[in-house]
Order: sequence, then structure tokens, then C-alpha cells
Amino acid sequence: MILLFDFDRTLIDSGRFVKDLCNIFDITSDEYVSQVNFFFKKEGKHYSPEAHIKILKKIGHIKTLKNASASYQKIVGRMDDYLFPETKKTLNELKKQGHRLILITLGTPSSQKKKIDNSGIKKYFEKIIYETKDKSQNKFIKNLSKLGQDVLIINDKASEAFAIKKTIGEKAKVYIVKGPHSKNKEHKEKIYNNISKIKNVLWVS
Repeated sequence: MILLFDFDRTLIDSGRFVKDLCNIFDITSDEYVSQVNFFFKKEGKHYSPEAHIKILKKIGHIKTLKNASASYQKIVGRMDDYLFPETKKTLNELKKQGHRLILITLGTPSSQKKKIDNSGIKKYFEKIIYETKDKSQNKFIKNLSKLGQDVLIINDKASEAFAIKKTIGEKAKVYIVKGPHSKNKEHKEKIYNNISKIKNVLWVS
């Protein structure tokens, strides 16, 4: 079976990562949200800590790019610390069972790649996709509908998961992980606390 994983908030604790970003940027969580909305979402841009640091320098919040960048490199260098406790064990078990594990992440590719490279989970995935627009319209995702294989979509964002399911078709099933966006679309699927119970929803071979 093909298991299609999301990254942020599904495999890693993005909330804790953002909290640490706020600490090194010396801003509150409310300021973080406000700045992300104003400088990135409003402009139709994907967020990246690297770009955020440059903005903080430009608006005079930080004095030097070098110090802020060095602090950021330290936390991104230990991304494995932000993995949810069950992540590696579950991915390892699923891979050993012969499932095809695919990772698809949305955002600034260079930033997402750095996070994934330092998380220590690359070895579990057959393919890693860095999407910048719409996961459901990704070429690889569209091709899955032609393979005739069962696909389990594992994601914390309901709207995104069901959009992907619609693209793939009836062979796809959704596994929703609990998070801020797990109810951003009306659905009747069970919401799981984490990915450790994924075996409960796998199709019987």
C-alpha cells in the first residue's frame, strides 16, 4: 500500500518549533502570527524562517542577520528533537511491513528540505515531494489515480487531505491527525491523536 504522509504537525511538533523560533526572534506568538499573515500570507508567499529573519532585520527588530541566522541554524540542525515521539518507530514498522512511504510537504522547498534533512526520517521514504502550490494538483498525486493501488493519506489538515483524496479517487482513504486544522473541513472521519494507530485503518492485504 502507498502511505502518503504530510510533514508539519503530522510528523513533527510544529507548535514547539514555532515557539522556539519566537524565542530566538524575540517576538511573542501573537506577533509571530501577525507577521506571518502580513508579510507572507497577505503577499501570497510561503513562510520560511530564513525570509522572516531578513524581514526582522529590515524592520529593525534585530541588529544583525548573522546572529539570528546562527541561532536559527542551531534549532533547525536538531529537527529530530521536534519529531513526535511515535514518528520514527511507526515509520520504521510501516516500512518493514513493505508499505511504500511517500512524503509530500507544502512550502518553500529549500526551507522544508533543510527541516526534513535534519529530522532523520528521509531513509524511511521512497519519495519526498516539495510542493509549492497545491498538493492535490501535484503531478505525482494525479498519477496515483492511474495506478489502481490503495492509498492512505495521512495529514493533520482535513481540507488538504480530502482534496488529495478527490484527486486520487475511490482507492484513497484518509487518516486525520489531531491538530489546529483537523476540522477545517466538515467530515465524519475519526481524528487520531497521532500516527501510532495507523495500523488500525490499513486495508487488510
